Amino acid sequence: MDTQKMKQAFMSHEGLIFTLMFTLIFIVTNLIMIDYRGLQSLITNMDPFTILTMGAILTYLYKNSKITFSRNKNLFLIVWGLYILSIFASMLVENHFAWTEAIIWILLSVMFLYKIPLELIMYITAGALISLPSLLMADITLNESGSTLVLVFAAGLIFMPKTNRAMMWYVLPSLALLVIITTSRTAMLVYLLVTVAQFAYINIYRTNKKQRKNFLIAMGIFMLAPLILFSRQLYSYFIQGSFGGAGVDLDRLTSGRWDPWQTVIANSRWFGQGHDYVDFTHLLHVHNIVFDTLGRYGILTMVLFIALLCLTVLISIFSTRSFNITLFLIAFILTGMFEYNYLFMFVYFSPVVLFFVITGFIINQKDFRS
Repeated sequence: MDTQKMKQAFMSHEGLIFTLMFTLIFIVTNLIMIDYRGLQSLITNMDPFTILTMGAILTYLYKNSKITFSRNKNLFLIVWGLYILSIFASMLVENHFAWTEAIIWILLSVMFLYKIPLELIMYITAGALISLPSLLMADITLNESGSTLVLVFAAGLIFMPKTNRAMMWYVLPSLALLVIITTSRTAMLVYLLVTVAQFAYINIYRTNKKQRKNFLIAMGIFMLAPLILFSRQLYSYFIQGSFGGAGVDLDRLTSGRWDPWQTVIANSRWFGQGHDYVDFTHLLHVHNIVFDTLGRYGILTMVLFIALLCLTVLISIFSTRSFNITLFLIAFILTGMFEYNYLFMFVYFSPVVLFFVITGFIINQKDFRS
């Protein structure tokens, strides 16, 4: 979709209505995520908001799209179907069936049948970006706030003009907001990776030799200067005193995540331990979407979940051919290795919606470039 068509779609009556709808939903869910004035004590979970969002998405798809099938999509739907069946089997075998959760899985399955228009991703991304200032209302800095910003930032790059000037206007305010709302190492590193990768794509891919040379020199200075000037502070921030005479303290390096990961692996079962599997730590979750799947739903579901993630990335790389969509997926997965950016928790909402909608877009496309 070219810039002119994108503007027309966004400024249409339908575009404004859906953007406003998603903005309001994301503002509310952001406030719940940061527990603004104790909002989390008033509701049980995010499931009603997920169902509401899926209802809006399916309404748009029913009006503007159609059910389609293709080789890539059929392969994805087979693996997805097995994944959902394994989740249902886990909930039945381990006696932790949740009707709202089942409804959400079914709604997602229906959504994947439709061909996802790029306009829908644009409305959701715009709503997510507009909602980000609500994260400033948190009383304390949170990992969830930072990673939410980074993933929404990465999704926004799909629609950003591929120029250095546009990137600078996009990066500077987002970086300022990121520094204010979080001290998360994961968020900082993923943000740096996404930003550098985007600048590299702009200045190296299909550019002349002079531009590539100037970019590499500028990037070298940009990367080396902070390392030289603030090497001690950066080392202390990222290593957290985990290197000592006795070796590497992996639990300290991962901010208390390593031991829970080991416990989940040691207690793993074929059908998991249910939603209350995290009964051995003060953490609300194990800060890893793969290990959470293992603990909650079991070995079988975890294997299928990994297969889904790998398949989605491969389809994006070899069929969709969109650098920014693949970059978003990589950022989402990297964040998920140290945070819980998935369903059925108070943490993360707009990035999860974006992940599933973008996945639905990917499996329907044969050749989309951005």
